[in-house]
Parts: sequence; C-alpha cells; structure tokens
Amino acid sequence: MTMWEWISRQMRQYPEQTVGEGTNTLTYAELIREAEARAKSPLPPKIGLYCRSEWNTARALLCCLAAGKPAVPLSARYGELHCRHIVETMELTHLFTDEGGDLQLRCIDEERPDSEPENLAGAAVILCTSGTTGLPKGAMLTDEGLIANLTAIGEYFPLNGSDRILIARPLYHCAVLVGEFLISLIKGVRIRFYGGAFNPSVLVNRLNEEQASVFCGTPTLFHHLSRFAGRGGGVPSLRMAAISGECLTPAVADKMQTAFPQTDFYH
Repeated sequence: MTMWEWISRQMRQYPEQTVGEGTNTLTYAELIREAEARAKSPLPPKIGLYCRSEWNTARALLCCLAAGKPAVPLSARYGELHCRHIVETMELTHLFTDEGGDLQLRCIDEERPDSEPENLAGAAVILCTSGTTGLPKGAMLTDEGLIANLTAIGEYFPLNGSDRILIARPLYHCAVLVGEFLISLIKGVRIRFYGGAFNPSVLVNRLNEEQASVFCGTPTLFHHLSRFAGRGGGVPSLRMAAISGECLTPAVADKMQTAFPQTDFYH
C-alpha cells in the first residue's frame, strides 16, 4: 500500500474536517480531490516544495503523495544558499511554489532532463538535514517507513477528531511534517497554520482564539510562551503538547508546568 492510499483512506473518514491558514480553508474531502486532480497531470520524478505559506506547502505535499512523486521540502527561513544547495544536489527541475500567489508547479531548469532515478524507488519524501556541521544531506523516507512511524505515534499520542492543532513551525522539519501535520490528518484533527513571525504574546492569543487543544514546539519556544501564558491565564483549551528538537531543562519544565497546568506534555 502506498502512503497516499493509506493516508487518504484515513482522511475520508473525516470529509468535513478542515485544514487552513487565516481565511483560506479546505475540507479533507476537498484536499483529496485537489491532490488527485493535480496527480493526473504529467509531473517530474521528484518535486521541490518552496512556499511562503506552510498551508500551501501542506497542499503541495499531498499532491506529491497522490502522484507517487517524492517531495523535497525547502524552507525560505534557512536562506537562499541553503535552498540552492538542496536544489542543485537533488537535481530538482520543478518546484511547487506560491510565489505568484496561488499554488503552482514551476519549471526552474529546462535544460536538465527529467529522467527517472532508480535510487528513489519507494521514497515518498526526501527531507534534508539542517547542515549544522556541513552541507545538507537528503534523507529518503519511504511509504512503509512513514506508515510505520505514523502508526507508532498514533499509539501513544491520543489525538482524535475533536482536537484542534495550531502548527507554528515549518513542515521542512520531520517532527512537524510527520508528528504534527500527517498524524493530525489520519486522526481527523482540525488543522490551522500560524504563518506570522514568532511573537510569544501573539502566539498565545492565537492559541486561545483557535481554542487549540494541541500544540507542539521546542523547549525554547515553550519557555517564551510560558512567560506570557502565565500572565494571561494560560491556554485553557490546550490539553496536549509535544516537545522536540532540544534538551528540556528542569527549570524550563517547571515554568511550563506552572504556565500550562492542565496540559499533558509529551517529550
């Protein structure tokens, strides 16, 4: 079974649930129709995802999964040189981008042939490392690997169709793409993306406005959120949170527990 067959089967159980950012929303059923419609068009062997909006990155990712073409997420937050290296190393000829407004497939290299690479067989997503100690390297995630990972996450992270998640980090990161977005889709969660600059007070307000019951981030992010959440009565609707990406110190853990006393934290 392919990743798309598996995840779309889960999504069809919640056809009216929605995913969006700001005033832009689509139901699960509409997302499936969009992805499968784009998948019928001729597509290159692998496709870069370079969108200013994570909402559009999510739509592009589903299109790639539906087409069975490996998606290569990029992040403008890492800078032009970082993205250019990935484009050149992965030999990308096309990008899904929203630079012209709505989501579109753009050719960025007409001279390079779109030959089918044998070494990408079975790859659903190619996630590149951050390049902290060197140049970014592509890690291939297979359909089977993603399904196994999502199944395991679903067994210990009790999401359900009544939950609302606010995603404030880029899908370029595995913890966000798999542990926030994809896991939410298979559990029927209402998904909203926060595309603004990091501002703890604004983010706390947004969590309350969305009545978010699930939120994920790094200890550093929660450290800053705790300062503002504690002053304004916290985020009463937040029942679960997942922490990843850094070491959690006892001092930060204490602040988080004080600011979010009703929240179950998963580390």
